[in-house]
Amino acid sequence: MKWTNENGYDWCEVLDIDSMVGRLLQPDLRPGKWAGEDIRKAMGYFTKDNRRHGDQRRGVTLVHNDLQGTAGMSPGISVSFQPILPGEKLAFHRHNYVAIYYWIEGEGYTCNDDEGIDREETRVYWKAGDVTISPAWVNHAHVVTSEEPVIQLAIHDFPDLCFRRAMLSEDPDGHENLRHMVKGVVPSFNNLDTAEDLRQRSQKISLTSASK
Repeated sequence: MKWTNENGYDWCEVLDIDSMVGRLLQPDLRPGKWAGEDIRKAMGYFTKDNRRHGDQRRGVTLVHNDLQGTAGMSPGISVSFQPILPGEKLAFHRHNYVAIYYWIEGEGYTCNDDEGIDREETRVYWKAGDVTISPAWVNHAHVVTSEEPVIQLAIHDFPDLCFRRAMLSEDPDGHENLRHMVKGVVPSFNNLDTAEDLRQRSQKISLTSASK
């Protein structure tokens, strides 16, 4: 039976459930590899003076181009690497996606404090090889205590929230910086960004890697 929707819109369609489910399924992803030397080379473009903001994060993320309609390493999941230099602090911020961190190099601590206060009782100290978690919507900041740079691997589920138009963030900390990530409404997850910033910022770096 062929269905019609004569009184609706051209982009609105009536489907049987099985056909709808078929559209939901992502294509099979090919096994992938992101070379460590490429990741480190990309991170090397970000120096003390060349970063997104004076007190905010820098880093690179891994994307599997077999994904359709979204971005990330796997459906719903993102994996990012971030260098943090000695003496730096990544300011308090929060988001409604979970943050799982594997600390590859360096030492420091993450302060998980909903009031945005760096105090001993809310610090989680870490060193190379440790794994920590900052649950969804917990206000957190990262501080480097080692003399060598820190390299952080972060796993997030924010692609899934963005796909559902449900991602929220306060970055930097403060309710005045609450953002609902919806295309065409906000230019970036960080409230320090404006549309003009994204067009003009001199330290903005576009990184792509070509497959061999």
